[in-house]
Amino acid sequence: MRVEVLHRFRVLVNGRYVALPESSQRLIGCLAVADHPRPRATLAGTLWPERSERDAHASLRQALWRLNRHVSGLLEQESQHIGLARGTEVDLHEIYRLSEAVNNSEPRVNRQAVRLLEGDLLPEWSYDWLDGRRESLRQVRLHTLEALARNDLKAGRTATGLVAALAAVGLDPLRESAQRIVIAAHLAEGNPSEAVRQYGRFRDLLWDELRLRPSRQLQEMLPATVG
Repeated sequence: MRVEVLHRFRVLVNGRYVALPESSQRLIGCLAVADHPRPRATLAGTLWPERSERDAHASLRQALWRLNRHVSGLLEQESQHIGLARGTEVDLHEIYRLSEAVNNSEPRVNRQAVRLLEGDLLPEWSYDWLDGRRESLRQVRLHTLEALARNDLKAGRTATGLVAALAAVGLDPLRESAQRIVIAAHLAEGNPSEAVRQYGRFRDLLWDELRLRPSRQLQEMLPATVG
């Protein structure tokens, strides 16, 4: 079984998508994001904060019942805790494993990794319990994409390094560290005109949005005539 919370929510069993009621989706999404079993009371209060404690617990029981009707074996319940069943794949966990791998070695950029790191966390959902997780994950995604890009540039794989760096810029166009890698990749490929164009776009955006100028470090990467 597999749970996907990046780009969109999906539950797959043997590779086939399983449609679930909204309440069951929220329950699975919350457990996937938490990455550990959670107390029943905490789950009920998190998922149904507008309801009384009694009604929230009733809603949790109903969500569990509906989930078991559609797909069994996805959850494990121990005492007063509920979590995803052991062995359930979660795409979110793959990002953290990739982040650890980047810190401990120099894995290469590949299409699947970039696609994974480009995915926002449950973008169609708007719940308070997701806000902090989204920002934390965004930082992990950015740092991992930049590290992958730097690793590939260092190894001479400029094309794939550029792909990862551009993905980081796509996540945060105002992030100078990502822009710096994109410009370095263009220069490494012998394309100073592309580097200058990238710098100009970033310079104009930074000024329009924040009334700031690029750092001297970034400016010094380019020909002296560029300001």
